[in-house]
Amino acid sequence: MLKSYFQRLFADPKGTAALVRRLLLEQAAGQWRRYALAFALMAIAAASTALGAYLIGDVINQAYVHKNLPGIIILALVTAVIFMIKGMATYGQAVALARIGNRIIADNQRRMFARLLQHNVGFFADRHSSEFMARLTTGAAAASHVLNLLITSIGRDLLSLIGLAAVMAVQDPVLSMLSVVVVPPAMLILRKMIRRIKMIAHDQFTGSARILETLQETLQGMRIIKAFTLEEDMRARFDARVGDLENESNKWARVAYRSGPLMEALGGFAIAGALVYGGFRVIETGATPGQFFSFLAASCWRMSRPSASPGSISTSTAGWSGCASCSTSSTIPQPNRPTKASRR
Repeated sequence: MLKSYFQRLFADPKGTAALVRRLLLEQAAGQWRRYALAFALMAIAAASTALGAYLIGDVINQAYVHKNLPGIIILALVTAVIFMIKGMATYGQAVALARIGNRIIADNQRRMFARLLQHNVGFFADRHSSEFMARLTTGAAAASHVLNLLITSIGRDLLSLIGLAAVMAVQDPVLSMLSVVVVPPAMLILRKMIRRIKMIAHDQFTGSARILETLQETLQGMRIIKAFTLEEDMRARFDARVGDLENESNKWARVAYRSGPLMEALGGFAIAGALVYGGFRVIETGATPGQFFSFLAASCWRMSRPSASPGSISTSTAGWSGCASCSTSSTIPQPNRPTKASRR
């Protein structure tokens, strides 16, 4: 059953899963050392986040249960050191990912330009030069964005989620299970959104290429435009291209940002249930308030980062993969090599 699922997942060569696998093999594999360094720094930042949420419970207990001022001071200093370490680790992984992304963009541009030089004149006669310009600029960067988003999601966000979930489970296992209930319905709704976002992203890339096409034709044929007074025609054509791209961008915004209210609403119900159950435990069963506050800190810490939510990550990945599917060097066909018979 698992094998058939993966076969269906990678059956479409233009699908998001197949594209991400190809990017990992072709682009990310050569940068594995730098990615390992970035992962290590992400793990340090995630551990610092989880430890900071855990220490909040100890601070509350020291203040309201034990009335221990020296203990509070020690925990406050430890918290400050933890956040200093987190800041340095976050800076290091951001710089490492930026360097990797710049290297991937440069390699893509070199490969795409080298592939173009292998073709004959007939290949370029059937295509507008703006298509290649869009591929070398926006398209070459799309693969880097997909990989960085994927690595950040797996590294920083997933490790932070695991660390915060561990804190929540240690403080209250029952309450932790309540917070997981909101995930399945969210994933069902996001599946349809991801398919539509990828189609819109493809149309956005095409619209950008058409704008470049109109601009380039205008600049190269300015003498003809002035001679035949075609300014209004070119202005109308350019306005139509820009309007189409604006409509596609607005459509993308409407669809992509729907995940925000969805995740916030489901998270709100989970937090409400956690508040009721946690308050009941403190009042009726005599649980320490530190456990309750530590759990709330971990859960709210997670909910306060909408960019790291599953909905935001899925929609962003689908959008950039739609551009990357049109823009990697493999989308440029291999030149036809003349055979021996044709040479004769």
